[in-house]
Amino acid sequence: MKYKKAESKAKGHSEDFFGDYRDFWWNESFLKLLARRLSLNECYSMLDVGCGQCHWSRLLVNYLGSSDDRPTRVCGVDSDRKWAKGSRELREYFAKKGAEFELKKGDAHELPYEDNTFDLVTCQTLLIHVPHPTEVIAEMKRVLRPGGIILCVEPNNLVQSLTKSSISSNDPVDEILDHVKYALLFERGKKKLGQGDNSLGDLVPGLLAQANFENIDVRLSDKAIAMYPPYDTPEQIATMKQWRLGDRWNSTEYSDYDYFKALGTEELDFYEEYVRKYAHLSERTERYINANKYHSAGGAMMYVVSGTKPE
Repeated sequence: MKYKKAESKAKGHSEDFFGDYRDFWWNESFLKLLARRLSLNECYSMLDVGCGQCHWSRLLVNYLGSSDDRPTRVCGVDSDRKWAKGSRELREYFAKKGAEFELKKGDAHELPYEDNTFDLVTCQTLLIHVPHPTEVIAEMKRVLRPGGIILCVEPNNLVQSLTKSSISSNDPVDEILDHVKYALLFERGKKKLGQGDNSLGDLVPGLLAQANFENIDVRLSDKAIAMYPPYDTPEQIATMKQWRLGDRWNSTEYSDYDYFKALGTEELDFYEEYVRKYAHLSERTERYINANKYHSAGGAMMYVVSGTKPE
């Protein structure tokens, strides 16, 4: 079920990435299996850290426990005032699910909740954007009750620079390496400016181990949005809309130019040459889509990492 976005002229963080496309990130069958494996029906309270528009907690609420003496409780924390305010539609959604719902404005590095509060503490694509993920994980652990579950969903975004499509499968090796180099330098510049690590997902299991979580388990989401003619499924339409908005992460403070500039003159020169050399790529993709000649399996690497807090 979808709801209308909170009306505001000023965009919240990541708003360009919170469109319909995100509604197709997960297969319901995968979520049902995940919920069974983690016994989410034994979790009655959940905190969604860096909740944004609550895409993730809107899905997970369907699998949480509820009883007459212990109703389901869903809380969300976000540093952006717009998302912390929420909307009437969002509150109505959780009310229809029979869940108590609360949003707070707060920093993930200093969560506004007492120790040992929640049965489940979770995040989706949050840790890749924070300057100190170990501190955020420590905070998530602090507000998690003993025996409670931490659940982190984080990607490796570098993989996307090596996925093939019908128009790139025979690109020269040097061009493919340019795309990989661009993605890698982009991530390192972003990290250097304290904006997070776009491929932190690879490291999350180790970070949970360092934080002394137990029963650490790692899965990969089984979702892939395959693109093939005539591109008329709802998820394909939403994906094409997202592509046209742009799929490169930029914060409100920094652009990709700033990330390369932070790495030095040589890397900035590479950036400027890359932009000139490959400015045509988005137009090429659009042209092939219009001609019904573009196709790709649409795979991504999204880690689903869980652990439990020691009793």
